[in-house]
Amino acid sequence: MDPGLSDSRAVLSKLIEVRQALAGSRVAVDRQVRTKRLKAMDALLVAACTTYDQDKDAFTFGDFLSQWLEISPITSAELAGVALTVEDGDALGAGWERVFGAYLLALLDRWPAMSLTDNRVRDRILAGLRRCAVTVRPCADGVVRLRALTRQDLYQDTALPVLTRRVVQLLLGGGNGPGLTLYRYVLPLYGLPAAYANVSRDIEGEGYTTDLSFVPAHERDAVQYAILRTTQMMLKGAPLDLRGAVWPLTIPVPGGYARYELITDHDGRVRAERLGDGVDRPLPAWLSRARTVDERKASLKQTFQLGGVGDRPPGAKRAEKKWTAAELGQVASVLDRIPAGDRGALTGTSLIRDFALTSDEVASFHGGMTHVGMGGDDLDGPPTEPTPHLHCYDVIFEQMARMACGPPGDSGSGGDATVLHEIGHVVTMCPHEQAVRELARLRDKPRTAYEQLDMYLRSQPTTNAFVAAFTAWTLAYGAYTAANDAFSEAAHACWQAFRTDVPGNAEALLSHYAEAQKTAVATAEPTMTAARGLDALLPAQERKVVLVTEVLLSRHTLIPGLAAPGFRLARFAAYARRVGFVPFTAYGQSSNKEFFAETYALYTTDRERLWQLNWRMCAWMEDGYPALGSYEPTVR
Repeated sequence: MDPGLSDSRAVLSKLIEVRQALAGSRVAVDRQVRTKRLKAMDALLVAACTTYDQDKDAFTFGDFLSQWLEISPITSAELAGVALTVEDGDALGAGWERVFGAYLLALLDRWPAMSLTDNRVRDRILAGLRRCAVTVRPCADGVVRLRALTRQDLYQDTALPVLTRRVVQLLLGGGNGPGLTLYRYVLPLYGLPAAYANVSRDIEGEGYTTDLSFVPAHERDAVQYAILRTTQMMLKGAPLDLRGAVWPLTIPVPGGYARYELITDHDGRVRAERLGDGVDRPLPAWLSRARTVDERKASLKQTFQLGGVGDRPPGAKRAEKKWTAAELGQVASVLDRIPAGDRGALTGTSLIRDFALTSDEVASFHGGMTHVGMGGDDLDGPPTEPTPHLHCYDVIFEQMARMACGPPGDSGSGGDATVLHEIGHVVTMCPHEQAVRELARLRDKPRTAYEQLDMYLRSQPTTNAFVAAFTAWTLAYGAYTAANDAFSEAAHACWQAFRTDVPGNAEALLSHYAEAQKTAVATAEPTMTAARGLDALLPAQERKVVLVTEVLLSRHTLIPGLAAPGFRLARFAAYARRVGFVPFTAYGQSSNKEFFAETYALYTTDRERLWQLNWRMCAWMEDGYPALGSYEPTVR
């Protein structure tokens, strides 16, 4: 040991030696070698913590913490092309979870006192956490793969994702993460060249450099070539500025495809991070026995209470379009990601396999559209499934397969994010349509029962007591009806105003809505009291007034559903302003409606990235979009 080195610096030097040896190694790596590396990582971590606790060399320990993650043998890049087995899950998965958990606790225990101000250390650790929040375990289909950590993966009785979140919040000082721009563009289709020539020089000619430290050796040429293609990408006649952007892509590599995200700093350095192989996510277990198109349609419809899963019939300008079993499998794995609290929004909503009219550039670019009424694509021959419905275009299953979404160990096609973007619209639009349908049913069948009851009551003997009771019930129900007509108008006005953006007269609309609701609710109990009084004057076997009135008085409980989706958008916009959350895609800047849908797509495909970007917004969405008031998120 160099006598001039502190103990902490000696441990860091040993770590650097290990990194350098790994970089120059040509030895084939098997389970035994990886297990030894995990043991070496564990020993280094224990030594580093021990020496830091003694010499308090925070600068050196911070450097150690940022580099330690980068020697992990359990990453997408390290395991690229490796056929994993149950034995790997028992050895590598369990071993890595233990070592990674110890690292997280070491950070939680020591970071607050280190008082480091260099954000480069922090950002390097954050990048390492994202890369290393994986394990080797069976997936839903029973196949052992590299997969993202879940709440079932524990360390000392605490879920590893929870520990990771606590570390992220600690590193960020409880605030927001570094801002980013997420690109959702599709690279033009290309194949791998026979010879790569001077790709590095060409990239530098475009003003960028590359960092391929986390790319497996056999994919480096292909990844560098993909980076060159991104630096040469033109959008509306101008080159894209990659600085400060994250661009997830599915790219050609030797032997197939792999998913990467290209992360470019503000100096033009493009770092490639491997997300996984370019294959579909495993099918959910509930779809495993459904093989044919019809079976998968039926399974989807039953699981999510959909209005239908339909094909596009031929129209004046288009041929028919039909679902394939593979497409339905992809959609099933996407819908399976929807949080339980949002699944009710899908009730009665239909999925339509379609392709956009050539004149509809917006639909053609985005891959899907959600309609709550007949219009747009439905004008050229409407589908048989009712509205609301979600149109899924060819681009979701074709061009967008060259995009990517999700974190390491849980990546998918870029089309998955597009479908979930549309589900974001379903969440903020379709509950309104559900309320409309429920109110229509209440207007029809129960109204018939009311009219029959009214005829019966008018046929009864007209004693003074009966006439007084009948009149009181009729007037009370009339007041209830008038109040709820006004409440319905106020709710519809809020829906129309808030469905796209927050209007300038928001406070006046909300105040009018609250007053209308208060009045409508206040008329319910007098109506029920009058119904009880009238029933008391009828023969026991004919007392139906309370029974019918109970159904009729459900109207004021359904009307809020007309406005609730608009309120959700308004709350989202207000909370985003409160916590400093800004649109992270170009499309999200166009309106609050699209900002929410883009956030929803990130939330459901890559939740921990949203947590790192703005943990408070992620918590608010996990809590079910609560009213703001005194709402305070918690780390969970």
